[in-house]
Amino acid sequence: MAKNTAQAKQDIATAAQEALRVISAAAAEALKVTNTASSGDHDKITQLVTSFENLDKKFTDKFAEVRADIQKITDVTGKQIDDHEVRIGKLETSRTTQNVMMSIGIAILTLLTSLMIYHLVK
Repeated sequence: MAKNTAQAKQDIATAAQEALRVISAAAAEALKVTNTASSGDHDKITQLVTSFENLDKKFTDKFAEVRADIQKITDVTGKQIDDHEVRIGKLETSRTTQNVMMSIGIAILTLLTSLMIYHLVK
């Protein structure tokens, strides 16, 4: 569980670093543009748009992975809680049964002791 979460955090950090590199490179390219009418500028803008589309897809994929990891963690945790609730219920039932049996035993021993004392004193 924790390993999946740590891996997801690492994947997000890696994607963020990659996004920073892409944006920095795009910004540097944008600063070099001096004439918006030239065909080279159009190509650079097209490359920039393509880079952002790829970046968006990468982030979407990473977030989908993180959501899946969170769902797995939630499912496992819910199952563990359900198991604990069942176990606690069985322990409470066992404890109640023990208390009832002890009470019955004490009542029987008290009755037998009273009868024995009655017959000895008589």
